[in-house]
Amino acid sequence: MVVFNLIYVGLVIVGLAVFAVIFLSTRASARAKPMDVSRWKRRENTWFVVVVLLLVASVAATIFETPWNADAKADQQVVDVVAQQYGFTFSPTSIHADRQVEFRLSSKDVNHAFAIFDPSGAMVAQAQMMPDWPGVLRVTLHQTGTYAVRCFEYCGVGHHTMITSFKVVP
Repeated sequence: MVVFNLIYVGLVIVGLAVFAVIFLSTRASARAKPMDVSRWKRRENTWFVVVVLLLVASVAATIFETPWNADAKADQQVVDVVAQQYGFTFSPTSIHADRQVEFRLSSKDVNHAFAIFDPSGAMVAQAQMMPDWPGVLRVTLHQTGTYAVRCFEYCGVGHHTMITSFKVVP
């Protein structure tokens, strides 16, 4: 979380610097001077390099936080989830906190999306569920409580009722 705060502070500082440059370069005294094209090109190239470096730094700081490369752990819990219009079936329905969970996802009928929300309502993870195409979602849930599961793929007229929950216990 500290990394994201540092990135935010850095972007705010860069934004203020851009604002200052634009503000100072648009004053009447600055507009009265003849335009120096070579200086303008150097400034544009400099800003291009700054933006590219900021983007690369942002990616480098956050790439290892993405869950797409979650390897299976030896003590993982396995939960089978089957989706069908308009509900989910879990086996088992209780999950232990601080242990990796492997959700094995399948769909009986149409495409569905499996979205997990923590007890405060923040999205934790999301995966697609397709017929005849088994999917796997691995996450580690640290907070105990009731997690909501919603379908994020329109699957028919009863799509809005496709909400369920499971418990995470200590």
